[in-house]
Order: sequence, then structure tokens, then C-alpha cells
Amino acid sequence: MNWANYTDKKGKTADFKNKERIVQKAVSEVKDDDGKVVQEAVAEKKEAYIALVEKRWDVESGEALADSEREYSLSELESKKAIYDADMARAKAQSDGLKTAIADFKKL
Repeated sequence: MNWANYTDKKGKTADFKNKERIVQKAVSEVKDDDGKVVQEAVAEKKEAYIALVEKRWDVESGEALADSEREYSLSELESKKAIYDADMARAKAQSDGLKTAIADFKKL
């Protein structure tokens, strides 16, 4: 995901959605010929998660394709943001240093 475009895509072609997946299928009870339970019944188990869902299209035909889905956690998003924030701070420090160097250069 190009996060710089997220605001423009939000609500149109990309959104975070609550999703659910089956982590264990239901299993029926199994009995032997004597009616004795050989295998207990097990209920289906589901797990909730949050995914960024983006619409996709075929570039040649314009036909809609299956949506792209990527699971994210809050900590993962916060970590990505922290990396970008640190990059911006380093770039600002470089820019400030160059500003001082340019001022010194112009004094000569």
C-alpha cells in the first residue's frame, strides 16, 4: 500500500474492514457400531481480524478482479508510522544543516 494515497482511496477503493476466518472446521460426532462415541463433536472455531481491502481491476479490460486483502495489526501500523516519522526527522536535520551551510557560504 502506498500510504500517501490512502486518504484519497479511503471509502472509495480501499477500507479497513473487520473480517473473520475459520481456524477449525466443525466435526460431527462419530459413533461405532455399538453406539459408543469414537470421536466427540467439535464446534467450528472462527477468528476475527482487521484487513485493508482494496478493489482491483484488470488494466486491459477494466473488469473487476477479486479484492486485495492484507491483514494489519495496530502495532504494525504504528511501527510503520514511527519509521516514516524518524525518516522525516533525519531529513529535517539534514535540511537545517544545509540551510546553515548555505548561510555561511553566502557570507564569503
